[in-house]
Amino acid sequence: MRRFVLAAAAVLACNNGSGQGSGFSTSITTAPVGTSTTGGVETTASTTTSGATGTGEDSAAGSSGSSVGGIPDGGVPPDGGDKPPAGCKGKIDFVFTISSAWTMEDAQGWLKSSFPGFIGTLESEFAEFDYHILSANTSPLWGHPVLCANCEDFCPEVPEYPCGVEPEPCDKVRGAGVTYPIGEHASNKRCDLASGRRYITAGQPELEEAFTCIASVGINGTSMVAEVTMNALTEEINAPGGCDAGFLREDALLVVVAIQDTWDDFSAGTPQDWADALVEAKGGDPEAVVLVVVTSDTDDPDGLCGYSGVPPGYHELRTWTELMPHSVFGSICNEAGYASYFAEAAAKIKTQCDVFVPQ
Repeated sequence: MRRFVLAAAAVLACNNGSGQGSGFSTSITTAPVGTSTTGGVETTASTTTSGATGTGEDSAAGSSGSSVGGIPDGGVPPDGGDKPPAGCKGKIDFVFTISSAWTMEDAQGWLKSSFPGFIGTLESEFAEFDYHILSANTSPLWGHPVLCANCEDFCPEVPEYPCGVEPEPCDKVRGAGVTYPIGEHASNKRCDLASGRRYITAGQPELEEAFTCIASVGINGTSMVAEVTMNALTEEINAPGGCDAGFLREDALLVVVAIQDTWDDFSAGTPQDWADALVEAKGGDPEAVVLVVVTSDTDDPDGLCGYSGVPPGYHELRTWTELMPHSVFGSICNEAGYASYFAEAAAKIKTQCDVFVPQ
């Protein structure tokens, strides 16, 4: 299926008192998406599809105004911890890419109800691990004139927007770690991360509170979770001086959790390109990646969202999941929340951590 290309930024408007935006292009400065591939990733039986069951302010990050290759300077990366266990050496890099599109209002509620379960699994299964947790920015709204000019009068449905707050350079970069989510249902404050970076590190006090802050991205941004994930994994944005400096580590397992209620028709590239980007980020090793995708399941006759009768292969986020050998697919219409999908992925993560050999 040929995808549309967003040629220009759309203008945000309040619609019928809902305060929703119509979407934006990627014209705001981002880390460039890599185009090389690793020759493809084959599907294995490790992919799991989950159905109806489920269980239910101030940071130093990116404070420098200098830049490297167009990416604002993120400073010096933190030290990575000591005495990790065997296998992947106890290091896991988690990337959460969550759609902030207006269509996500219901899903955002179910997602927030899942945060205690996410953190419970993290603390019970990975307490001894040296982990990084990044929520990749899907919103280009910082500094947008429609929200900044006459905020209270022009768009009263979004009173939480931080009018008069000066953004840090990396707040405007799609794919950079979110530390100040903005918009309706967002945190609308600078998240207190002990690392001083744009991502959480092991030992973060009040872990659930910190994760809730960076992952509550609101509904006034955009979707395109696959493209934003690729942005977050580029060498440029993770290099010294990049917005996410030190986040992506060569000797860490990579875990991507992508959450979007639509099929991601607008991300650049194809599902194969997205799969190749994950593998390339780990030096060509597909065994070093676990992918979790929570999205619409209207292509499944038994799906929770209701069947739409589309042919196999039409749902590109499902295809992306199936291309990765270690993955979990979950329905975004699961009103019990999404914690069970993360718990299901935890077993795959620990298994892959045992066999992962850094390249």
